[in-house]
Amino acid sequence: MVDNNECTFTAPKSLLDSNLTFPNDEPTLTTITVTRERCVDPSLLDSFLRILRHGSDDIIRQKLNNYRKPSSNSENKCERFLKQELYPNWQIRSSIISFCDQEATQMKAETDQKFSSTGSSAIGPITDARIDPYAARETLDDQEARYKDWTKVKDWVANNRQIEQILTSTTDRILRQNCEQNKDYLKQFAQFCKDNT
Repeated sequence: MVDNNECTFTAPKSLLDSNLTFPNDEPTLTTITVTRERCVDPSLLDSFLRILRHGSDDIIRQKLNNYRKPSSNSENKCERFLKQELYPNWQIRSSIISFCDQEATQMKAETDQKFSSTGSSAIGPITDARIDPYAARETLDDQEARYKDWTKVKDWVANNRQIEQILTSTTDRILRQNCEQNKDYLKQFAQFCKDNT
């Protein structure tokens, strides 16, 4: 069954551009459409996430310096960076990973239904091992093939969630060093997501 679920994410070019830009430049938009097929074969998603990660977390000190103006204090500089670049970037990355996680859950449910006792007609009749000694192995191979895509997506989601956890923790530490020491930036990001959903 082909699932027509898809989700499109649009990011300002400044999130994708590793070169520093001036805040007054009009950002051009870059769009990616995430589908189940892209979750199963995530090479395009990996590239997009890698570019997003480089455009914010990897060069965060440069980005913070880009917002520095002679008349502004560091707190305003940090707030602008957080609201204009970092939090939208994190939100897009989180949404892409969550979409694939939802697709994995749906894939598992569909596959379980195909191999459940009530849906055994989808497998075909059960053959006595004395008549066809390879039937059980063929059925098992078919089941493993159907679960392969689900496992691949599930592992991809877990890996990317771990990467995000490491990056956001590191960025939180850098923000505490360069901005407001007593702010919980991860909690602030969670609130940003609630406000911008």
